Amino acid sequence: MLADLLYHLYSYQIFKSVTFRGGMAYLTTYLIINFLMPKLVHAFRRQGITADFKAPQKFKGPYQGATPILGGALLIPAVAVSVLLWAWINSYTLMLLWVMLSFGLVGGWDDWAKVLQKRRVLKGLEKQKSYAEKADGISGKLRLLLEFSAAFLALGGVFWFNGGLDGHLHIPGVPLKSLYPELPMWGIILLGAFIIVGGANAVNLTDGLDTLVSVPLVTTAFFVVSAAYIAGDLEWSERLKLQFMDEEIKEVVIFAIALISACFAFLKFNSPPASIYMGDVGSLGLGAAVCAMFVIIKAELYLPIVGGIFVLAAMSTILQRLWFKFALLKKGRAWAEKHRFFFRAPYHHHQQSLLTYRERPLEIQSLWHRFWKKFGLGRVPEEDQYLRPDQVNNKVIWSSHLRSLLLLVISLIIYFKVR
Repeated sequence: MLADLLYHLYSYQIFKSVTFRGGMAYLTTYLIINFLMPKLVHAFRRQGITADFKAPQKFKGPYQGATPILGGALLIPAVAVSVLLWAWINSYTLMLLWVMLSFGLVGGWDDWAKVLQKRRVLKGLEKQKSYAEKADGISGKLRLLLEFSAAFLALGGVFWFNGGLDGHLHIPGVPLKSLYPELPMWGIILLGAFIIVGGANAVNLTDGLDTLVSVPLVTTAFFVVSAAYIAGDLEWSERLKLQFMDEEIKEVVIFAIALISACFAFLKFNSPPASIYMGDVGSLGLGAAVCAMFVIIKAELYLPIVGGIFVLAAMSTILQRLWFKFALLKKGRAWAEKHRFFFRAPYHHHQQSLLTYRERPLEIQSLWHRFWKKFGLGRVPEEDQYLRPDQVNNKVIWSSHLRSLLLLVISLIIYFKVR
């Protein structure tokens, strides 16, 4: 809106430039978060806005209490403000704002439910479950119901304003002239809703270690910046033999840049040791927004490639649960608890187990680990293991970040050149 106002007042071409407006969106988001996040961290520490069963710290000195959650409660408004200031408001930006805000509200409700349950436990009004390290939020079924409702409303809104949705699917590595299948309208809406909901929850599962989710969000959003800019430029689309959509889709670039800025700004406060966690409000809101961008730019099938870290976290969790239920049914609880598919899930927790030095081997057996050991892989020598948890976490985190960058490069090569 500000960019539109400035253009009408002065008619300078720079106020229409995607590069200029993207840069201003980046700076706006970054400055908002850097100015307000320290205040939010201090307030949440005093109020005990955490999911850990730990009382708020009362004494002065270095903070030693539980790390606050709900950091995404600032990230999402910062992105929204930047988009409203520097992007043109059209059906695409409205859809993305709706998806981000609605999923953020669902995640925020879940986070707040955790805070309230923790307070009840500390007051003695409720007993802590023996297996629970952190408080519980709302039920998974309710979350999925709300998320699918929000996704269907978003896709229906695009259908209403644009008069339809492009049902074509861009198959990775296949020329558009060779194979460019088209789904019926109901099919593309169902696929889009599944991608948004499934992707948002995969991002949420990845958010298990400090900074772990931020870099994959940046790499997926960077892919969107590249693809959306080309899809909105007729000359470049023809040159690269990609489908031209319309010029308005370039506003997705502004949104993606604001999201990238939010993730980079958050790294300052979430780098080990984290001052605050993103929480479900951030991981669900930002995750759903990125996945919705892939639906808009017609690169749905590229999301599992560039967002492979998210897919790995989701699939490892699903496999772990399915295997446990199967083992429980066939062998009983005692056997099932000692013979898991992974040591722990999501997969980054499995990696933690592999890199942690122990004088005695783990009692838990991993089917996945045993499979790779048969090929002489998967075993980490003792000299490459670590004694301290922070050393283990840093190794896992940076390995994940490097994989994210590798997947981004591979995805860009396939999208722009392997056709």
